[in-house]
Amino acid sequence: MKIYYTGIGCNKSGEHTENEFLNIMNREFTFKKWRYELEIIPREYHYQLQFKDWFLPDDFIFLTLTDWIEYSGAEIRS
Repeated sequence: MKIYYTGIGCNKSGEHTENEFLNIMNREFTFKKWRYELEIIPREYHYQLQFKDWFLPDDFIFLTLTDWIEYSGAEIRS
């Protein structure tokens, strides 16, 4: 299974293994230092922190692979 993702942190081809994809999501979102961005843009207006009824960035830690795929706009390719 390959995950096709061309957003923040992707590689040139856009094809990633599950592990590579989750590492990108962790690096770019879960473990990102959000403090400075939230000082400029309040959480309720920040487009990267709007996903379902999650309380982001705190809830990034609970997202499953399926959630990350939906959140990022990625797709699974066989």
